[in-house]
Amino acid sequence: MSFATGATPIWPVPPDWADGVRETLDWLTNYLPARNGKAQKRELRQAPRRVIEFSVINDEQGRRVADAILNDAGGRYWLLPIWHDVQLLNAPLASGAITITCAPAGRDFRAGGKALLWLAVNDWAVLDVEDVVDGALVLSTATSRTWQAGTRLYPLRKAHLVEQPQETIWTDESGTRSIQMLIDEPCDWVAGLPAATYRGVPVLELRPDQGEDLQQTFRRLQEPVDVGTGLVTLFDWGGRAFREASVTWLAYGVEANNELRSLLYGLRGRMQTLWVPTWNNDLKVTNDIAAASTHITVEWAGYTVFGRMQPNRRDIRIELLDGTVYYRRLTDAQESGDSELLTIDSALGVLVQRQNIRQVSFLVLAEKASDTAELLHDTDIEGLTRLTTAFIGVRNDDI
Repeated sequence: MSFATGATPIWPVPPDWADGVRETLDWLTNYLPARNGKAQKRELRQAPRRVIEFSVINDEQGRRVADAILNDAGGRYWLLPIWHDVQLLNAPLASGAITITCAPAGRDFRAGGKALLWLAVNDWAVLDVEDVVDGALVLSTATSRTWQAGTRLYPLRKAHLVEQPQETIWTDESGTRSIQMLIDEPCDWVAGLPAATYRGVPVLELRPDQGEDLQQTFRRLQEPVDVGTGLVTLFDWGGRAFREASVTWLAYGVEANNELRSLLYGLRGRMQTLWVPTWNNDLKVTNDIAAASTHITVEWAGYTVFGRMQPNRRDIRIELLDGTVYYRRLTDAQESGDSELLTIDSALGVLVQRQNIRQVSFLVLAEKASDTAELLHDTDIEGLTRLTTAFIGVRNDDI
C-alpha cells in the first residue's frame, strides 16, 4: 500500500456490480446544419472524453476509508482502476518480478501507464508499466513483495471527480455512494469501420439485439408559421424525411467488446457517415428471383406511390437465411394488382428462392445522432456489455 500525504491517491473501494459500471465516451463535433438537411462537420477532439460512473457500498472499513480520502482528496486527481478490465493472477507473483503473466490484449493497459495489484482497500500496489507484450506486462521496477494467486490486476487512469458524491447512510457503519469520474488523459483505441461497403461507403452489418423494443421516427426540417388569425403554413425545408432509429448491441467477451469499442472509435461521434439497414422486413418478396433477372416482385406496400426511389428509400439490403447479403439500388417501380414490380440496377447472379430470403431492408445513409455513447458493463470485459445508441439519416443526393 502506498497511501502517502500529498501523493496521488487511488480509488480503492470496488464497485457494486448490481448496477454495473457505466462508461461514457464523448466526442465533440462542430456541427453546422443547413436548412436543406446538408451539414458541415468538424472534429474537435482527437480522442473522446471518458467518464466512468459506478456505485459503491460503503461497509465498515470500506466506508471509513472512502470517507477519509473523499474528505482529504476529493478536489484532487486520482488513479482510477478501470473496473471492467479486471483479471485475476493465475499464479503467485514473486517478489522481485519484472513481468506479470496476464492477458493484456483488449484491456486498457499501455506502455508508460500504470497498473494496480489489489487484494483489499488497504492492501494494494501501484506499478509502472514499461511495455505491454503478448501475454504479459513488463514493469519499470520489480515488485517489492509476493502477491498470491487470485490478486486482482487493473489498468489505472488519471481522473477527477465530476461532482462530489453524496452518501446515502444506511447505518452508522454502512451506506452507498455514486461515484462519477472524468479521465484526464487521452484514451486512444484502434478505430475500426465495417468491412462491408456499398457504393464506396461502409455498411453497418452488426445486427442489433431486439430483446428490448427499439424506437424509430421520421425527423423533418419543418417549420410552422402561425400568425394566430388564419391557417397555419408549413415549410418543409428539407423536402424529405430523415429516419432516426435506436439500436441496442450486446457484446459478450473480450473480442466482441473490443469490436464494439473499435466501431465507436471509427464512428467518432457524429463524424462518420455509413449505410445503416432498417433491420425491418420492409419489402416482402413473393416470387423467386431469377439469376439474370433485374426484377423483384413484392407484396404491395405502397412503394410505387410513396417510395418512388427517393433517397434513403431506393437502396435495399437482401439477406438470405444462409447469411448471404446483396446490396442493390431500385431504379423503377410499377404496381401490378396486389403486387409491385421493382427493378434493381443489376441482377443477383444466382437463383434466389423466396423461401430462402430472411429479410429485405432499406439502407439509410446515416450518422450517429449524438457525439455520446454510453457503455453499460454488466460484468467485467469477459462478460456482458450493453450499448444503446441512435442513428439519423443524412441528405443523400449524390451517392
